[in-house]
Amino acid sequence: MDHIPVLIAGGGPAGAATALSLAARKIPCIIAEASPSPQDKAGETIPANAAPLLRKLGIMGLLEEPAHLPCYGNRFIWGREQPADKLYFFHIHQQGWHLDRRIFEQQLQAKVTATGTRYLNGWRVTHCNPDDGQWTVSLKNDNNDTRMISCDFIADATGKSCRIARMLGSTRHHADKLVGISTCYQLTGVLPQYTFIEAVQHGWWYAALLSGQRLMTTFMTDADLLGPEVRHPQGYLDSLRQTGLIAPLLSNVNVCTESEPSVFTAASGYLSACYGQRWLAVGDAAFSYDPISSYGITSALEGGFYAGHAIADTLAGNRDALPAYDWLITQAFTRYTTMHQHQYQQEQRWPQQPFWQRRHSLIPA
Repeated sequence: MDHIPVLIAGGGPAGAATALSLAARKIPCIIAEASPSPQDKAGETIPANAAPLLRKLGIMGLLEEPAHLPCYGNRFIWGREQPADKLYFFHIHQQGWHLDRRIFEQQLQAKVTATGTRYLNGWRVTHCNPDDGQWTVSLKNDNNDTRMISCDFIADATGKSCRIARMLGSTRHHADKLVGISTCYQLTGVLPQYTFIEAVQHGWWYAALLSGQRLMTTFMTDADLLGPEVRHPQGYLDSLRQTGLIAPLLSNVNVCTESEPSVFTAASGYLSACYGQRWLAVGDAAFSYDPISSYGITSALEGGFYAGHAIADTLAGNRDALPAYDWLITQAFTRYTTMHQHQYQQEQRWPQQPFWQRRHSLIPA
């Protein structure tokens, strides 16, 4: 049975950032990632103020890849009928990025692998048992092959499923029922490189340019408010065409109604415990964020940076490292809940609609 100081379950941005942070501290680790390779996902925006974090992680250069497009700000309809712009031009850092998530995760994996860290793609953790100050971890792949690894510390970077934390007795709390439903259209013209956001009666829409002349569109609402019609390509398109800011973008796209829109959970949530004896949770496994915050991937990368250092310090005998890590990420989530409530309070045009009533009654954690 192989032994490694740290096993990271989950190879997305949080797991990769944890591995890079551990590599900087000369702590060997293995990443077990359930997917055989990075998958296509809805586009994600990295805000302009994330630049210092990306430099700290040594991954700023990854954004020079042409697949990641500069984003110069937000154009939105929120709280009033007229569109408004919030441009990064007036900030210290003058551009954000619209990521191609599949390529970004490929780049992160290459960056991590270059440090000597092994990726076990296609393998998921099925059991983890404490064994005399260590962990004995069982893994399985899609062919039902199994393998055992022993490690001194295990990090849960499995996203909202938080599989390891739940195995170890922590429970997931959901703050809402938010889901997103997405479709990507092929552009035939040129659009401004902004993030487009528009509030509507039952939620809000998001649109962003991606590489390859693609326009990613997403409708955010609560799972119980997502009508069956919008799950079909034509119904989705009909709903999109009722918007005031996003619909005109469709005049520059090749509309295809054959692809089924994809639905994903986007609920805010948190664990009852984000760490324990020689384990911690990081990224969405610990805290997950409403996409309106544009904080999801930034939080994953930042959490990974601090998680790596907390693990290295713990292995060096520092008993305060894990409580300090927990305090840090909990404070970030507390700030987020205040911002989240403030953001939704800005939209008061549909006070009788359940989606908005639920957000207006939220109490910061």
